[in-house]
Amino acid sequence: MGHRTPVATRLEWVEARARNYERLKEFYGKTLGLPLNFEEERKDFIQFKVGPSKTYLAILDTKKTGMTRADGFVPTFEVSDLKKFIRGMKRKGVKVGEHIAEGDHVRLVDFYDPNGNLLQAFQWKRKP
Repeated sequence: MGHRTPVATRLEWVEARARNYERLKEFYGKTLGLPLNFEEERKDFIQFKVGPSKTYLAILDTKKTGMTRADGFVPTFEVSDLKKFIRGMKRKGVKVGEHIAEGDHVRLVDFYDPNGNLLQAFQWKRKP
């Protein structure tokens, strides 16, 4: 394979998608004692810090956001241009979700690898 510029620039967080958001928030925050990175004002998304890692552990409320429920965790990749990413993935035959979620700080979309594993791409609305 030749050297290419990666479409995804980094793995930002790994996300648990939950119908029981408050229970998971309690487990990771209080039971495991992970420090809070931030929580959306709508109380539908929260990130925890995991030691010195630059990748966060996140919980997304599927009831409030309407995002696809998933078992396990969803790797979330940062991209510089979400619309361009979606077009490029579709051109390459990748299954991409129809729903673009709008958070306070990011825009997100689901996509799938060849084994059907759920992945997510996001673009910052404004760089923090």
